[in-house]
Amino acid sequence: MRGSTAALVVVAPMVPVVPMVPVVPMVPVAAIVLFAAMVLFAAMVFVFAAPGYCAFVPPAGTTNFDPAILKINEDDYLGKQAPDIVIVDDHGKSRKLSDYGNKPIIFSIIYYNCGESCPVLNEGLSEGLSGVSLNLGTDYNVITLSFDGKETTADAAGFRKRLEVKMKDQLPAHFDKWVFATTTDEDAKKLTGAIGYRYFYSRQDKVFVHPNVYIFLSPGLKVSRYIWGLYPISMDLKLAITEAAKGKIGKFPILSTVALACYKYDASIGGYRLNLTVVFGLMGMSFGLITGLIVFLYAMKLKKKRRADFQLSKN
Repeated sequence: MRGSTAALVVVAPMVPVVPMVPVVPMVPVAAIVLFAAMVLFAAMVFVFAAPGYCAFVPPAGTTNFDPAILKINEDDYLGKQAPDIVIVDDHGKSRKLSDYGNKPIIFSIIYYNCGESCPVLNEGLSEGLSGVSLNLGTDYNVITLSFDGKETTADAAGFRKRLEVKMKDQLPAHFDKWVFATTTDEDAKKLTGAIGYRYFYSRQDKVFVHPNVYIFLSPGLKVSRYIWGLYPISMDLKLAITEAAKGKIGKFPILSTVALACYKYDASIGGYRLNLTVVFGLMGMSFGLITGLIVFLYAMKLKKKRRADFQLSKN
């Protein structure tokens, strides 16, 4: 039409508006899985990488001895009665084992002229017990006993003094109640045979070969628990003491059992090294479990979100 103006209006067809589902990036999920695996690996290396975990073995190249034969079959000895042998403390006083048996006993069985793991075994025990909120001599007893019948009261006293000087800042309260004792060869064999502790003298290496283990007896002198290693943590020690006081029979903590499984004997170094096949196998299993859990949680969250958005679009 002449002299008039017309506006062109474009009408778009009606399109239903569908709420957009936010896309959760997968990079953070992958990063979480990778980080978790790295943390797990670091923890495993930290826990497992200490040498001499299970037993003292002579220096590399001097022997082909396999310390695996010293491992105690715990099922055969847990709950067994320890014999009431006679021991002589570092003051020269003779007493029966039952004189200490009215409360739990922690046994550290060594020989005092050992220059290898024996001092470390007791240093680790001292450090661990210094963090235990129980009283030595009242709630439990500790006996460090030499299995070498040739050692004397003076050897026991010297060992106590060296430990006291070395661990002056990490001694348990009432350290004077810690018993350092000797016994005869006959009684040493009676005791160690009854509780599964094996040792022998290597003439080739001129040392005793023995396991590094703390043995717990309940009141009444029954074996209640074994803790392997050189530096037990305070929590494990307190648990073992508490269970022994109640007469409970306890298995070794699962983490330490895994640690033993992750070692294999290497004759070239005369001791144990990490079994990388087992370590990486455990890492793979853990990685798979962590990944599966994260994917499952992510899928559930996404499903819940979509269901909520669908209900919103219907309304």
